[in-house]
Amino acid sequence: MASEKLSVNGVTLDYIVHGEGPPLYFLHGGMESRKSFENQIPVFARQFTVVSIDSREQGRSGPADTQISYELMSKDVIALAKHLGHERISIMGLSDGGITALTIAIRNPEIIDKLVLLGATFHYDSYPGDMRTFIANYEWDGNTDPTKYPGNFIEHYLTGHENLDDFGRLLKEMSIMWTTSPTFTKSDLRGMVAETLIINGDREDTILEHVLELYAGIPNAQLFVVPEGTHYSLQDKPELVNSVAMNFLTESTQ
Repeated sequence: MASEKLSVNGVTLDYIVHGEGPPLYFLHGGMESRKSFENQIPVFARQFTVVSIDSREQGRSGPADTQISYELMSKDVIALAKHLGHERISIMGLSDGGITALTIAIRNPEIIDKLVLLGATFHYDSYPGDMRTFIANYEWDGNTDPTKYPGNFIEHYLTGHENLDDFGRLLKEMSIMWTTSPTFTKSDLRGMVAETLIINGDREDTILEHVLELYAGIPNAQLFVVPEGTHYSLQDKPELVNSVAMNFLTESTQ
């Protein structure tokens, strides 16, 4: 299916719509693209209207003059939902996509049905200080090794760019966001009303204590820990993750 575009909030978003049923939005991780959900889109489209977005400045979506932020990305999703006529949506978000979903659930709870958060955090200090320092000070030297940072993002980047001329600039912009946000509090989490499933690998970079704080902070949240799971369990163990997420999303709460 051909992608569609929407110009909103100073950026052009590229997205695809598959399937029929209640709307389910897929939001990918930072410096990635909707390709991250290639093992999920055909599965979930059997029961949902799947809207899979390339977030602003990433994948096939266009550049923007404003520093990227979770607040802006959340506004993009809300604008797209309004454009598509979706009054309430569920979201399955990976990493940055999960933080964007969390932002919507806290700021605009009225439009959220269910959330699936994969490898998401509610505060940037969930990552070790030395890792944050590395990311904040990193200058891309042209390395494209797909097994190392940031070469693992190259394939996604090239879905929407002919070359890597602007890759380093975008990485620096993303790094600013990663090392200064989000800054949600436990009080913010306690105010959430959306049904939420947290999926996290037990081999994530995020400290497990933070994941447990996220789980404990959201009222009536559910938690699934992927055995030997990494930040990329979505791709590494798709059958397991798909099964757990599908059960949650289709489970009746009546």
